[in-house]
Amino acid sequence: MKRDNCFDFLRFIFAFNVVLGHLTVIALFPELQQYKNLFNTYLSVTGFFIISGFLIAQSYERSTLKSYFIKRARRLLPAYFLVVIGCAIGLVGLSTLPATEYYTSLDLWEYLGANLSFMNFLHPSLPGVFNHPHINDTAVNGSLWTLKIEVGFYLLIPLLMLWLRKGKHPWLILLIIYILAIIYRNSLSIIADIQHENFYAFLARQLPGFMSFFAVGIAGYIYKDYLLRLKNYLIVPAIIFFVIEFYYNLEVLTPLAWGLIVLWCAYSLPIFNNFAKYGDISYGIYIYHAPILKILLSVGVFSYMGIWSASLIYISLVTIVSYASWHLLEKRILNRKK
Repeated sequence: MKRDNCFDFLRFIFAFNVVLGHLTVIALFPELQQYKNLFNTYLSVTGFFIISGFLIAQSYERSTLKSYFIKRARRLLPAYFLVVIGCAIGLVGLSTLPATEYYTSLDLWEYLGANLSFMNFLHPSLPGVFNHPHINDTAVNGSLWTLKIEVGFYLLIPLLMLWLRKGKHPWLILLIIYILAIIYRNSLSIIADIQHENFYAFLARQLPGFMSFFAVGIAGYIYKDYLLRLKNYLIVPAIIFFVIEFYYNLEVLTPLAWGLIVLWCAYSLPIFNNFAKYGDISYGIYIYHAPILKILLSVGVFSYMGIWSASLIYISLVTIVSYASWHLLEKRILNRKK
């Protein structure tokens, strides 16, 4: 059945923007640094959150509470556990430590504990892995920081949707959530800039601060009929406000403006509505790309093959691995009847 939106296409574009953006910031080659400003990974991440707000609210309302959590677990966990455990076991070959010392290292088990519980920031690195002059940090998979935010939102949505559906004015509740999220994020960001303290910047990048984007996605779902009627009138002011705040590095109306742009694209590009008929690989692209890139850097592919040939290999491998993961793991788990 043909879909009425192209969210799958948009997620694919957002995921590949992250793939290319991280290539320019993780790989420390001068040839790549000039392209940093071409790929804004923050827009991709927040675009994912907007789409999640829409689709997860929709998924919840079409499910029982039990089936909702089962579906979320089936979609999120298999590939996530695979990349975390797979890296922990397989990257011993790139460690500066002997295998025996690697597998008995407390760092390995702290990495597994932190990452399997979505607390990646507590221990992002494996012992002796990715200590390479052409890699900007030793974190195994820095992209996973957004997954704890997604999980938090999944846990929150049953209570939130109950509140919205019981209230007389869902838009007012969503507006309050939006405003509080903006205040939270901007206040902590200002404090971080004034005190030069990364802790406040870290707090600003947690779920409360991103609820503005989720709220816009939820509003898009609840008021979908109004959105579809008005979307062509809203898109121009949305672009204007987005450009103004982007230029002045503000984030007050940006979640709303970016949300309207994303939702307009989702319902205005019908040629891409059936984009994922051969595989929904955007999630795999997002969670597999960073370790693949760092492995290629560590074994010298970029130095030996040259920047552009190695970049093509990197993109190809990310696509192949994500496609295989979807068909061999993710799709099979989703389609299980029990």
